[in-house]
Order: sequence, then structure tokens, then C-alpha cells
Amino acid sequence: MTLPRPVPYDEGAERAFLGGLVHFPERLDDVGPSLLPEHFYRPVHQVLFCAVRDLIAEGVPGPLDQVLLLDRCRRQDPTFPEDVLAPLLAEGIAPLRQHADIIIGHAAGRQVLGLVAGAQQAIAAGEGPYDVAARAAKGLDLVGSPISDKPEALTLPELVERADQVAPWVIPGLLRLDWRAVIVAAEGKGKSTLLRQIAVSAAQGIDPLKHSAIPPVRTLVLDAENPVAAIAETGATLDHQARLVAGQRYDSDRCRIWSRPGGLDLREHRNRADFVRELRAQRPQLVVAGPVYKLGRRQPGESYEDAAEGVQQVLDDLRTRFGFALLLEHHAPKGERASREMAPFGSQRWLAWPELGLGLYDERDGTGLRVERFRGDRMIVSWPDKLARGREWPFDGVWQPGLKRVAR
Repeated sequence: MTLPRPVPYDEGAERAFLGGLVHFPERLDDVGPSLLPEHFYRPVHQVLFCAVRDLIAEGVPGPLDQVLLLDRCRRQDPTFPEDVLAPLLAEGIAPLRQHADIIIGHAAGRQVLGLVAGAQQAIAAGEGPYDVAARAAKGLDLVGSPISDKPEALTLPELVERADQVAPWVIPGLLRLDWRAVIVAAEGKGKSTLLRQIAVSAAQGIDPLKHSAIPPVRTLVLDAENPVAAIAETGATLDHQARLVAGQRYDSDRCRIWSRPGGLDLREHRNRADFVRELRAQRPQLVVAGPVYKLGRRQPGESYEDAAEGVQQVLDDLRTRFGFALLLEHHAPKGERASREMAPFGSQRWLAWPELGLGLYDERDGTGLRVERFRGDRMIVSWPDKLARGREWPFDGVWQPGLKRVAR
């Protein structure tokens, strides 16, 4: 692909970095762990960087001499010109970290220009502008992200050891960063209030169901059903209690509410772009959204299965791009029947999709809601067995002694 001129790169920075690296190859891990061959603009510099990395991996001490470097470069590219090395070996001692930052920055500039040029070509070829924009947005989100060409696959012991680092708890015992949970109940049971309580509490460093201290997280609530006045009615009580408990730790910016009472179809470009705007602004670790049936409108002739799959694909894509745990509200079928029937209304795809699927039922004594699973947990969690009507908070979690939830 032809890039517009001038192409962003710095010949001097590339030469200075490589010259310094030849003299002090042991400093590569300190100054360039995210530097890759493709970050260099000149192909001969890419070859030389690979040669130096290979020699470092083999334990060859520095400084590296011209004969050794030329031999290794020509193993990769037999036409590698010898006259490239002498000026590099004569380079003075350069501040390697600063030059690495310059090289990576110019590579990011070329990446942006490439995305723009690709979008222009796609539009000229007749591709739909919304699809082109969505693809370009994904690419732009990755510009400047840490890059590594090291294999990412882990051994099982490594995976176990790093689990908390890769997917930390957003709410201890309830949700990890890469989890999806769906809470299902009949209308009027308090699902929306419960989800707002979870979002507001977690944002202020309060366990939403135990009310003990936890690390605070940034949260975003997408309410696709209730008007602002209805949200404010319960929201004011939640906010007041959060201020009392959090005290000086309270920060209103950590929780934001986005009201779209008419619903929105996340498969439609403009609605999806609006959602991305909110995600970029808040950068949440937890997104609470729903009800599910108002996140994707079923088109004429479309099945519930197809509609659900489209919404799930959008949500999974956004979770991956922005890195958040997802908690969804969904309506149950009309009436309460057997517990196995407390499944999400509509598509059966919502049964298998989440890591956690919870159904809420009225307790016969009217003291709260019983918490049951409409599908087995994929992970070991500690959601309560009951949600009691609370005094300070709308709901208090209740755990039955000796009852342990296990993965299934």
C-alpha cells in the first residue's frame, strides 16, 4: 500500500539506537522490550536489529564486531550491504531508551497513515462506509498499544500463577475482568435497582452485597429501558449511601450512567459508535447493561437466535477491545414456574453464552429474592444464596452456612 509522503521516520534515531545497541547489546531488555523489527523503517535496519537480537539470545557478549554482524545479517539477507555497518559502529553512545521511543512513535504514525489509506481505498472500491469506519476504529484503538513478538501461550502452571494478573477480580468473588454474567428475573423484582447498586457500590470501593471495603473500579451503566427520572429516584438513595460509606474515598467520576430509554440496536453502526464513545470516555472495568432485549432490535423475518448472536458478537468484541467485565439484565418469561424455566426470555443462546447465569425468585415470606442458577457456573464464585431487603442498601447478600458453589 502506498503511503502519503512524507513518511514519518527518523534515520538518525534508527542509526543511533542500532549503533548504541551494537556496543551494549545487554541493554536491549531494558530499553526495547516492545521494539520489533517492523518498527524500523529501513529494511537494512530491520535485518540488523534481528541479527543483534539473535546474537543476544545466544549469549554473545558485546560489543559486537563487524565481521560477526555481517555474517549474521547475510544469513537473513544475502544482499545485505557491508557499508551499512561501519557508520553504525562509529556511532557514539546514544540514549537508547529515548531513541527507541522515537522509533516506535514514528512507526505508530505510519500505522495510522496505513489505516487511513486503507479506508480510502475501501471507500473508493464501494465498501460500506460504516463497515470501513468500524474496521478502522479497531485498528486505531491498537495504535500505540504494547506489542511483542514473543509467544503468548503459557504452560498450565504459568497460567495458574498469572490468573489473577491476566483476569483480576473486578468484584472479589463475584466477577473477574473477562467474565460475562446475566441476571434474569420477572418484571418488577428489582433487577435494575440491583444492577445499579452493584455498579455504584463497586465504583466507590464497597462490596455491593457484603458492603465491606474492596478496591474501587470504574463502572458504566447502560440503562436501555428506564427514563432519567426513574433512574434518579433510586439513584439518589444509592449515591447518598455510597457517600456515607466511602467518605473521603468517594469519587463521583468512577460511576457514570448512560440512559437510552428507547433502547438501542448495538448491531447498528451509529448506536455502536455511541456506545464506543462512552467506553472511551469512561474506560470502565465493569459495564452493567440491559435489559438485553432492548440492546438489539429483531429485524423483520429475523429469528431470536440470529438477533441474539449479533448482539453477543458486538459485546464480545467491545469487551476484548476495552477490557471490562460485563453484567447484563434480562427478563424472564411471564410468570414463575419451575426453576429450570427461569431462563432468559427469547433466544436460547443467552443460556450458554455467559460465565454466570443467575435467576432471581421471590421468597415466599416476602423477605427478599432467592438466587439460583439457570446454568451451571463455569468458575468457582461466591454469589449469595439470597438477596434480603436491606435498610441502608436496597439489597443485602445472604450466604447459607456450609453451602459451597462449585464449577460445573
